[in-house]
Amino acid sequence: MNTVLITGSGKRLGKQLALNFAKAGWNIILHHFHSCEAAEKTFNEIKTLGVEVFSVQFDISKPKEIEAGFKQINDNFHFPNVLVNNAAIFPKETKIGDIDEEQWDSALDTNLKGTFFVSREFAKYAPENSRIINIASSGAFEIWNHRIPYNVSKSGVITLTKALARELAPKISVNSVSPGTVDINDETPVEPLAISTSRIPFKRYATPEEIFEAVYFFATYTNYITGQNLTVDGGFGLK
Repeated sequence: MNTVLITGSGKRLGKQLALNFAKAGWNIILHHFHSCEAAEKTFNEIKTLGVEVFSVQFDISKPKEIEAGFKQINDNFHFPNVLVNNAAIFPKETKIGDIDEEQWDSALDTNLKGTFFVSREFAKYAPENSRIINIASSGAFEIWNHRIPYNVSKSGVITLTKALARELAPKISVNSVSPGTVDINDETPVEPLAISTSRIPFKRYATPEEIFEAVYFFATYTNYITGQNLTVDGGFGLK
């Protein structure tokens, strides 16, 4: 049976991806760091869907913790054949003169450095025909006011996706999905920018299921597609 590891899957978009993979019959490795209570609730929801689920906690900005986390997976569960690098932070709006070192490092360490080191550790043990799907952002291609660390980190994820795709072929395919604003039921929308739906050609935000469909395509279709990015934004990025 297929097994997927989704980083940052205790809540928000990661949770929705985990639930949808579980509904499709996949075993789930539920990763979290701070969101312990939310992850426990998600774990219990997944259990009701009749698949196996394993919870693992580590800080993706710390390579040693990543190594320890993967050892837990290796020792206690099925090793995943798909990795979804979803965990990320969205720093508060900050003008350039007010961006301090901590804010810069936090965004880059989580969104870009973490994606690299989790992917590297996954690649050590992954079976043939495995997949890595990175969750980037429409912010990788747009320049948003006072969001420099975020825009730079997500732009880096796009370049990292291409570099990993070349490095890890033909064993592992690597692609990315770049969501626009995603409406997650009663939660604050992912990428909570002041973007009116009137500015989106499709006149609405994306649903979590639509992001999942893009991720699932890369997870299940031919691994000959690699190094690609799929933007799911309802046409917002069209110029």
